[in-house]
Amino acid sequence: MLLSAKRAIIATCGIAACVILVSFNRLRLVTAASQRSTEAWGGLQPHWTTEQEEPRFAYVQYATDINYLCNAIMNFVRLDRYGTHFDRVLIHPRDWAEPGDSREQIALSRIRSQYPHVQLRPVEVLSTSAGDPTWHKSLTKFHAFALTDYTRVLVFDSDSMVLNNMDHCFLAPLAPVAVPRAYWLHDASSSSSSIKDQILASHVMLIEPNQRTFERILAEARSSGAFDMEVLNALFADSAMILPHRRYALLTGEFRTKDHRHYLSEDPDAEWNATAEVSRAYLVHFSDWPLPKPWLPRSPEQWAAALPACGDGEEDAERPDRPRCADRVMWTRFYEDYDRDRREVCGPLGMTGES
Repeated sequence: MLLSAKRAIIATCGIAACVILVSFNRLRLVTAASQRSTEAWGGLQPHWTTEQEEPRFAYVQYATDINYLCNAIMNFVRLDRYGTHFDRVLIHPRDWAEPGDSREQIALSRIRSQYPHVQLRPVEVLSTSAGDPTWHKSLTKFHAFALTDYTRVLVFDSDSMVLNNMDHCFLAPLAPVAVPRAYWLHDASSSSSSIKDQILASHVMLIEPNQRTFERILAEARSSGAFDMEVLNALFADSAMILPHRRYALLTGEFRTKDHRHYLSEDPDAEWNATAEVSRAYLVHFSDWPLPKPWLPRSPEQWAAALPACGDGEEDAERPDRPRCADRVMWTRFYEDYDRDRREVCGPLGMTGES
């Protein structure tokens, strides 16, 4: 009897200790999240952004190969550079976290050591067999909807490059999904075009993680065999909150065209100014087909063919608010900045063949 009583007391104490520990960790996380919000917005507590006790925010990147892993860490470093306050979460294939000597496993081990503030989340890769193999694993980004320990996350493709602090995005009104429109697919000249017919972009998403939403996405992806953009539009075309594409969905290809009606559709009277648009943008997405993505080899001929035009006309003349041939200057700078960051960030991690 005495022994049984002692065992009961020990078990009770053990359970109590576990409860206290869990409560302490939860309080520590909530307090840390609250402190980061206070630091980001000068004491403002954005309670309207969540129905939970305290908001927890994160920037999310996903990677399914060594190049996208490099890009993701480059973007986290740029977020550090711009003084953002919230968590960084990296979604990656589960087998990268296992012991091994693959490039990805070695790089992830180094990331864990050199960037301990980056939260690593191993997942099962989601893929489709349809269409271009380049995008087969793009569905993996939807694992961000399963990050239910956060109240809101900003997830963007890692073939984008961060241009500024985006902490303010987390202050947006409650919405399960907020995305820009794929403005480059919209026919601005068509009088019959309707807003409800415009396609949503999926390369940047402000979302409220939710397990049921995640399961709906999985079911749609498996039944349709579609890519991420098609899945997003099938489920959220009528309900998504719209982010302004002019700030969050800038494409590098925009600097290679002279027709900016689609991009400037929010303000038809605006004049295109490459320098001003870059200074206002928060993200730029590398999209210059047939020029390869910036981490892939390219020939001098491909580069020369892709360079934005630079002529002697008024539109390319130097002005007080922009240099001569501003489109070419800004576009080239994106690639130069990318190459520099790749050497400085990914080289020491063994992801580029340089160290």
